Amino acid sequence: MGELFQQAEAWLDQIEQTQDYTLPYVDTESKTEPVRLNLMMSFWFYDGDQLEVKEKFVKKIQDYIALTGVEFQQEASVKNQRERKFRKEGFPENLLEDIKKEKDSVIYYFSDQPKMSFAPKYGVKATFSSDMANNERYSTVNFIFPFDFTNNSDQRLQCIEFFKSIVREIKIEQAYCGYRVGQPLDFTQAVPWQVFETAANYRFLGLDIDKNMSQTSAVTNDEPSLEKGVRSTAWLVYLGQPWLEKLDQVQAIQKQDPNTPLRLEPINEGVFFKADESPQLARIGLPRPQGYQALNNILQPIREKMLPLTQYADSLAEWEPVFFQPEQCDWWLERWDREDDVELLKKYPVPEHLKTHK
Repeated sequence: MGELFQQAEAWLDQIEQTQDYTLPYVDTESKTEPVRLNLMMSFWFYDGDQLEVKEKFVKKIQDYIALTGVEFQQEASVKNQRERKFRKEGFPENLLEDIKKEKDSVIYYFSDQPKMSFAPKYGVKATFSSDMANNERYSTVNFIFPFDFTNNSDQRLQCIEFFKSIVREIKIEQAYCGYRVGQPLDFTQAVPWQVFETAANYRFLGLDIDKNMSQTSAVTNDEPSLEKGVRSTAWLVYLGQPWLEKLDQVQAIQKQDPNTPLRLEPINEGVFFKADESPQLARIGLPRPQGYQALNNILQPIREKMLPLTQYADSLAEWEPVFFQPEQCDWWLERWDREDDVELLKKYPVPEHLKTHK
């Protein structure tokens, strides 16, 4: 584990030395690029089993293609465990036909890379009605962008408007947009590389993490779920009406500091938050983005109290050390609660099992 963590640290060092944040990690053994920094939008919603909702998101995938100009190379359906060339000629009708055939869960990946073992620069992961939260089916759709997509001011505004168009047109419970460590869309191929996510989170406070926040069984109330809390501060955040009731919308607006970049906007009975003019990595040791800090202070009362440590702990037990452990989950959730990085690092030092032993 220490050796892989060292490789992750070397990759991050190279990024910071060159200031090229689009630089992928190249795995010499597999000759793939399984890790890169991305910008990602993530939307959480109920009624994903309804055809009308699926059709709306298919339209949004078309809008995403138009916005980015991406030419997908590969697609995959988890249901059938197959990867194939993107069926461009018949799209989106072929996707809609597949969706209509499936009565249960529908999970589709779309990638601009030659194989799903590569972390995409552009990609979509659509998961309709695959998980349970308090006996209600909910779904997630993720849109992936290159790290530098918002460097262009016009693209940044278009990115924000794309995010807002989704929460405006579809009933969304929670939505987030921010930087993250991109990995292969196929979960089983991504697992070995999640130590890179861990390493990066000990360096940058502005990263989201690729955790489902899903209640994987209906056994206890101790498991994380959308019902129990929101994720964390991010560049863009949207909360639907149920969360505003718990948060107290008036209180949230009153807490808004006009001296920070944080801006709020009511949309579709919920509230859209923009923490800064552009997404921030928030390097530890540098002044913190005040908009992110202000948004964290608003969301803290309704934030999830814990994170799932693994998604498939039984079947992937041999990879368990790669995942966030309890102290790392606490680190991520609480990382904006302390305005002093020294105090944060003192409470949550890098775990021994991640350090390199010589």
